[in-house]
Amino acid sequence: MQGIKRLLEKNPSLLRVDSLDLEKKERRRRYEEALKYDKVEELAREFVSWGSKIPSWKIDPFTVEKIFNFGKSTAREYDVNLLEIERLFNDVLSNFMRGGLLGFYISGLYKDVIREKDVLRLDLRKYPASISGLGYRHSCGRLEIIGNKAYYLGMEMERGEILVSGNVGNYLGKSMKGGRIIIEGDTRNWVGERMEGGLILIRGNTGHIVGKKMTGGEIAVRGNVGYWVGDDSRGGIIRVRAGL
Repeated sequence: MQGIKRLLEKNPSLLRVDSLDLEKKERRRRYEEALKYDKVEELAREFVSWGSKIPSWKIDPFTVEKIFNFGKSTAREYDVNLLEIERLFNDVLSNFMRGGLLGFYISGLYKDVIREKDVLRLDLRKYPASISGLGYRHSCGRLEIIGNKAYYLGMEMERGEILVSGNVGNYLGKSMKGGRIIIEGDTRNWVGERMEGGLILIRGNTGHIVGKKMTGGEIAVRGNVGYWVGDDSRGGIIRVRAGL
């Protein structure tokens, strides 16, 4: 009895009914706070915070690899799925940034997540600036893109397919190794630079410098092309006004 008496003397609220109510309220508050956590919002904030000091024009091998690997490690840490990646790109990241190199980040995020029969759909139309690096080292599944602001699309692509409903900027399929890229619209310059394998099909027109230094693969253009086609190329096939 003395032990109970001392316990009550030290904790007089134990016998108060309202103490139970306070505990329930605190538990509910913590629960409601937990419900407010949004993994996709957190992914966006973390990338913006991490990459805020990287200039949007700095496309060199070290920077590209750094951003891509950050995406891969983030995917493992947060255990993301394709639906979350779609929401992140299509609905959330555009509230934090205009464009830039986030394509390399997205490519890293889905690299180990996508499977052979999966389709990842990305919409560029909410971004006012160009986006570089989507489809970087793409090796599995299908990437479907809507919009006109993709640069360095399919860079170092390995396998799988990329389909674009719109126009594409410079350096499409740069150093591409395999797979297939289909562009429903037009492209700008430097298509297939240093291309080693795979197929690039452009249903519209393309700009200058097509297939520069390419060693393999095929580029087929249904429309017109600019100057310097196949400059310094050592292999591969370039078809203009092709019937593919």
